[in-house]
Amino acid sequence: MVYLRQREVANIPEDEVIMTCVAMGYPDDSFPANAVRSDREPNGDFVRYVGFAD
Repeated sequence: MVYLRQREVANIPEDEVIMTCVAMGYPDDSFPANAVRSDREPNGDFVRYVGFAD
């Protein structure tokens, strides 16, 4: 039932996950964990944006 309208409007099948993320605030450059850098896949490899201009 969650995201039912979003699935309908964006034509997202039930076997795909809808993920919503929000990050707010300012970085604390003195916090050691913020210096960690990891390898990441490009968003284009696993994200599909719907409803936004190219």
